[in-house]
Amino acid sequence: MGVHMRTRILARISLVMVATLALVAPASAPQAADEIGVSASALQVMQTNFTAPGSGSSLPVTLMSGTFTNTLDSDLTVHVAGECALWSDIASPESQTAAQVIVWVELDGVAVAVSRDSNGDGIADDPDDGRVVWCNRAFRTAAPAADVASLFQKSRAANAFRWIALAVVAGTHTLVVKAQLDATVTDVGTFAQAAIGKRTLLAGGAAVGPAAGF
Repeated sequence: MGVHMRTRILARISLVMVATLALVAPASAPQAADEIGVSASALQVMQTNFTAPGSGSSLPVTLMSGTFTNTLDSDLTVHVAGECALWSDIASPESQTAAQVIVWVELDGVAVAVSRDSNGDGIADDPDDGRVVWCNRAFRTAAPAADVASLFQKSRAANAFRWIALAVVAGTHTLVVKAQLDATVTDVGTFAQAAIGKRTLLAGGAAVGPAAGF
């Protein structure tokens, strides 16, 4: 066999192999949603006052917010972490308070659910309100000092939670992390306070398509 003939045969074999590889090459994965990262460190203080035994709640506060853009419908994972502290002021040795900080995430003004089957019937058609207990504590203490920073440093602890928003439509969206203090006093007390310190918000996701699902 001549050199030129052998070269032509090898060239044809190479072309066939390239064509075969092109046929079996996997399709590219759907594009993921843009990732965002937000952080803050200024103390965010919440307070509820008591006039008699009973329960009270602070006004909601915004801990962090950010925007992102997804070019395809995407499942979004939202991870929030931060320092949380609680304390209270009671006016009777027999009094006791219980306080908790509730945190939730809003996507375009709507709370992101934790469970989509809140009644447990096996059908994901009843999402919950997405609120989680970030930190809680029961107290039986005398009136604390007025130094919020000192109280925060003495009682803070780090906490984290992750939410999942399914099939977020393509476009530009806003994420907001909010918190609220709920507290109860059993006898005589004046107020309960909570503070959120250093905190982070991380969000990103995978596009919904042939290579991704729920």
